[in-house]
Formats: sequence, structure tokens, C-alpha cells
Amino acid sequence: MSALPPDSRPAASCPVCPGAEPQAQPARTRLLLAALKLFAAHGYDRTSIRAIAAEAQTNVAAVSYYFGDKAALHAALFADPFGSLAALVPDLSRPGLSLRIALLRFFEGALAPLHHSEMAQQMVRLYLRQMLEPADQRQPVAGHDVDVSSRVIAELLQRHLRLPAADDDLQRLACAVSGLAHQVWCQHETLVAQQPQLLATPEALQQWAERLTDYALAMVAAERRRIRRRPVGPSTPAATP
Repeated sequence: MSALPPDSRPAASCPVCPGAEPQAQPARTRLLLAALKLFAAHGYDRTSIRAIAAEAQTNVAAVSYYFGDKAALHAALFADPFGSLAALVPDLSRPGLSLRIALLRFFEGALAPLHHSEMAQQMVRLYLRQMLEPADQRQPVAGHDVDVSSRVIAELLQRHLRLPAADDDLQRLACAVSGLAHQVWCQHETLVAQQPQLLATPEALQQWAERLTDYALAMVAAERRRIRRRPVGPSTPAATP
């Protein structure tokens, strides 16, 4: 017979219940919500298990029971019930989709959580922190999702630029394009404090998506001109005529 958990409530196997009182949530769910809030706000190294347990209104032993250690709890945030950033990125591989429409859909999806719940915003902050300050190198935390935006954009641009392979120049361009959305997220709190009208309404957010699409298209056009000018060699993939 297995040991009883430190908290009398059963482990959670269902998604988070929005609007529920803290003590109405199962202990495992409360730990995930507390960890998400604190990791997103303070980072991995500056968040202790004791602080997470206090925020979750449970005891430290519950972390060990449900997750094992802090690294495993952090890794659990990148899985169900919270999901991954891949869900924000629409399918951009549909045949016949123009580059403008594909980029617009990407930016609309990437910026969508700005008008969603606080939990969605915390999740994106957590991903940004993971990109800038990886938590625990022993734990390969959602590596396939942290760079999901630049990877999707790289595949999109490779098709539209008709490149036979994704070279370093394409990777740089993809990071620059996807980074436009990341920049808005990085400046989110500053914008809310100093220029709230830029994010106050769905219409304002749609203007961001449209402007970022124009900026991205300008970068793609510059790269297309550069590709046409560069010499063709064995190590330099050329654009297909």
C-alpha cells in the first residue's frame, strides 16, 4: 500500500479549475499554480521550495511527494495541465497561405495571452525566463517548445524564400522575426505602466500584430535582396529561380 500524501486531498490529474478558492484546489494543482507565479516573477534560482509551499498553503513535504524536487516541479509547468507555447502558434504550413497572412496569424497567436488570464501571462513570462536564464541544465525543460516560435518561422521563411536548406542567415532572420513578439512581451509591464493605450484593447493588440507583420516583411525583403546579391558556392545555398 502506498503512503498517504502529506496533504489529505488527492493528487490532481485534471486541468486547473478557474476561479476556484485556493483550498478547493487539490494540493498538486495549488503547488503548480504557486510555482508558476513565483518562478515567473522571481526566476528559478531565487524561488525556494519553502516559498512555493507557503504560497500553495501546503507543506514542504508535498513538493517531494508530488514532484520529487524543485527541478521536477519546474519541469512539470511545461506539461499538462498548463500546456506549451506551441498551442499559441497556429499552423503556418497550409498550402497557399501568403507570407503576410502567415506572419499575421503568428503574431496574433503570440500576442493573444496579453488579453487572456493572468495565468497565461505568467506562463509566457516563465518561457521568456527559461530562454534568458535556463533553470537547471540537468533537466532538459521543454527544449522543443522554448524555441518553437523561431523554429516555426524558420520553416515558413525557408519555404517562401525557396531555400534548399536552413543556413545560418535564415536562422538569424527567423530569430529576428520571432523576436519582435518576444520584445512586446519583455516590455509588457513597462508599456502597461507608461503607455497603457498601446495594449488596452483587442483593437490595440491587433494593431501590434499588423505592425509587427509589416516590420517582419521588411526584414524578409531585405534578406531576399541580400540572397540575390551573394555569390553562389558549395557552402552557400542559393535561392531557387
